[in-house]
Amino acid sequence: MSYVVHLWQRPIPSSLAQAEATLRELRHQLRFGDEASVHALLSAIEAALPVDGCADDFWTEEPGADTSDMVLSLSPTLGELTVVLPAIETAARQLGWVVLDPQSGEVRLPSGKVLSRGEPRIDRPEAAPSADLDTSPAMRKAWLKQSLAPMFTRRGWRGRQGEICFDKTLPCVDAQIYLDTQRQVTMSHGIWLRMRLPPRLQPAQDGDGGPSLVLSLEFFAQRHGLKFAHDGQPGLIIGGEVGAPTYGLPCASADDAARRLEELQALYDVVVLDWLESLNSLDELERCANRVPDNECPFIGLRHRGGHRRLLNYHPDLLLAAAVEAPDFEHRARERLALYQADGFGRGLVPELRKLLGICGLNV
Repeated sequence: MSYVVHLWQRPIPSSLAQAEATLRELRHQLRFGDEASVHALLSAIEAALPVDGCADDFWTEEPGADTSDMVLSLSPTLGELTVVLPAIETAARQLGWVVLDPQSGEVRLPSGKVLSRGEPRIDRPEAAPSADLDTSPAMRKAWLKQSLAPMFTRRGWRGRQGEICFDKTLPCVDAQIYLDTQRQVTMSHGIWLRMRLPPRLQPAQDGDGGPSLVLSLEFFAQRHGLKFAHDGQPGLIIGGEVGAPTYGLPCASADDAARRLEELQALYDVVVLDWLESLNSLDELERCANRVPDNECPFIGLRHRGGHRRLLNYHPDLLLAAAVEAPDFEHRARERLALYQADGFGRGLVPELRKLLGICGLNV
């Protein structure tokens, strides 16, 4: 299945039917001496796309049409329609191009007016056929991302490429939504929070901005009586940061994808996004990490009291206590160090913990 939109400068149609007739006529005409406008449009579209993607992410055929054609036809990938179509439409409106989208049955004029057949608006991106969703894990991921995008973008989240599909900068964290195909029957999913620490603690962060907090979606689902199907509470991963675990969502068919979409929409839109937007300070984040009872802590991996799972805590809780200058920071830090020193596995991690505590201003 492919997706194609057509663009031209003149004439400006007054209806969808007229635009479709104009497209047929312009395909038989040649452009003379106006190559600059085509290059300007392609450059504007490229500038509007996320900088961390590449052409193969966005296009089934990379833009570079013959500038002698009166019509410029572009083929965005199905998986990135929610990113590419707004970039095309914005650039076209700014530079005076008409956009005909046959899939949605709409024409967008440079004035901002949208022409259609007068039928109910078809939300983009168009859902992939059920057959594709049943047979292709990649298509199920693309469909889930496309279907979730309106909810996130409406609330100020940015669509991204790859495994991190949405992110947003909040007052005290940078939040990232992870979605990817794990196996033929499972979709990996999670939400990571990268703390916005004061400058004195920046050396404690790795090149990816971690250690991170991972939000327990199961915690929010249980507290609000919402359904959230997954294959078990994710555990910490040896050699990974706290942000490494993700939930495995059963997603082996089109029906599974539809159920996961319904669950995630209810969980995020009604509960999780509201909670995230209520976090206005590191003090509030530190309270949730360190001050609430175990059964009220919304983060994965912070409250395990024994075993190697506890030793694999990469200490975002200690960093938060140091960031807000909590009175019990030193006690917590020395307690953690003693736990590592008393365990055969943990002793190998003591040097890194000492380094982190030194950045926090505690020499032990």
